Amino acid sequence: MENLRRDLIKRIAISCKERDVDTTKDFVSFLLTLFQLNPTYEIKADNEENNEKIIQAIVEKICEQDKPSLTVLKTQLYFAKHYHDRDETVKGHRLRLHQKTGPMVAEICHTEKISNKQESERLYQKMLVVVTFLSGLGNPTVPLVVREVSVALQSVFQPMELEQYVKMTKREKEEQLMELMCIVAGIRLFNRDCQRGGEGIDDLPAILQTAIKRTRDSIVEFLERLMLKIYKFTAAVDKAHLIKEVIPFGVFTMENINWTIEMLTACRQQEIYIRKLLSDAERSEKEIKCLMERLQGRLFKLHDTVRYRTAIPTVQVYPQFIDLADIWMGLQDEVIILSGINNFLWEIENLGARTVNVYNETILNDMLCNEEVLTDADRLKQSMGQLILECGDCTIYYPNETKDFENINLEFLGFCAWKFVSGHGALVPGNPNNGVAKWRGKYYVFSSSTAAEEFGKDPDRHIYEALHFIRNHLHYAYLFQVYEDVQALQTQEVVSEEGAQLKTCQHQMVQTDVHILPSFIDKEYNWNIWELRNRALQLASLSKRVTHSTQTYKSNFRYGIYVQAAPPRDKEVQTRRDNYTNTKKLLTYIFGLRGRRDDNQHVLSFLEDELEHL
Repeated sequence: MENLRRDLIKRIAISCKERDVDTTKDFVSFLLTLFQLNPTYEIKADNEENNEKIIQAIVEKICEQDKPSLTVLKTQLYFAKHYHDRDETVKGHRLRLHQKTGPMVAEICHTEKISNKQESERLYQKMLVVVTFLSGLGNPTVPLVVREVSVALQSVFQPMELEQYVKMTKREKEEQLMELMCIVAGIRLFNRDCQRGGEGIDDLPAILQTAIKRTRDSIVEFLERLMLKIYKFTAAVDKAHLIKEVIPFGVFTMENINWTIEMLTACRQQEIYIRKLLSDAERSEKEIKCLMERLQGRLFKLHDTVRYRTAIPTVQVYPQFIDLADIWMGLQDEVIILSGINNFLWEIENLGARTVNVYNETILNDMLCNEEVLTDADRLKQSMGQLILECGDCTIYYPNETKDFENINLEFLGFCAWKFVSGHGALVPGNPNNGVAKWRGKYYVFSSSTAAEEFGKDPDRHIYEALHFIRNHLHYAYLFQVYEDVQALQTQEVVSEEGAQLKTCQHQMVQTDVHILPSFIDKEYNWNIWELRNRALQLASLSKRVTHSTQTYKSNFRYGIYVQAAPPRDKEVQTRRDNYTNTKKLLTYIFGLRGRRDDNQHVLSFLEDELEHL
């Protein structure tokens, strides 16, 4: 099936190219996945006609370049592929930096022996490049930057220490290299603050303060223009919903109404992403403010530590240099985050340049026809107090009576569920302050009490129609984050000649009489069928058997035989005995110790048995 899918993607891309429409395989794959939500476009390996129908439908969808719905799908795919939270963005940037310096770091860590002075200098130069590049403080190809880094590194790590450095393990080498990078970066930043260096180091605090202000202003300006369009399109869609029949002439034609609904959907999708970017920019502004305060505090402590002192213990100053480098890296991370926010803002504007940002205002103004344009806040204020009192079998929750009411996850992003179904995709904001209806574990809001009453008449039918509408209009699937709900819709419907229909469920009650017959307990009853089979087999076998007895000749003379065994008795066995021999004793005397004045003394030795006769 995966090979068939790849083949369909390739054929769709070729068909689009033949029509001079640029597209990507990722976008084609994205559309193919969404089309699978509709059983009509299910991929079948043995049905080429059905697969050709899928190709034709997707190609026609891609070729509708001026449709706002296609812009919504492109924006959704771009955001899903490229948008990441702060931590992932910073982590990805740091990982790319380490990948660039990875080969040189590996060469440094794999060096285990230095043969001559040239190799030592070459290794030290590599360390200078790695320290400069990873710290992000200047270009390692600029001589002034390299000279400043070299002076700072030599103050904490002399070239003669390389002999000891290469004897470390690979992990220890990497850890010390990163520590040296942080210390050198802290020294250079401190020297820059003292106006004694800082070659190639950008003024990040000033750059970030200017950049964050411009970024936030750009987002707010774009959002304000977008919200003005949203309010107008919402008013037009709401007015079109009040018209029971579409007039085939004039401005309220089916084509114009569908265009208005698609434009409103595209603008609302842009609003969601723009508000995410604004939230990221505001958080980045807070982080920058916090980092600036930390930077000023750390520099103040460093100045206080080194003031009027010629020698400072490393345990006092090195941790401060490392912390200073960490703060500066945090500022560098904010630069990356702001760059990503601006890129997203530019891409969103670029994707909607042909459809959302440029549109026919004449048609919109004719549809409004002096209609009052309400903001979302005005709509909430206008419907305030119209509490929902009736919504069928749904449970209604009110803000004053429900704990954590503001944390309730509303379906359809808080838009009126009934108007979305009856208005064929109309996005009219609901008012949760008037009550939230709960049905089958999900919460829905409505723009009026009348909409809630209509929804409550048959909630299952309205929810089914909403999901069925979404799978036929694919740009709503990721707008409302209901992809899995639409995917599970196939298990809740039956296919008939008229098409897919929702399964009808009814509650029925059955009453049975208790003990309609007199009680009787069979003591021979056994519920086990295997036991009953065993009994049946025994009965069948016994009925065909006869007992016989036979007397053999002299069988009555049989008797028992006894065997006498001798009891065990003790017995003694003589083993070898110990013996000994007596040796002769040697006696030694010195002759002439007394009574002689000459030097004729000498030693006499005798065996003991030789003296027995004396």
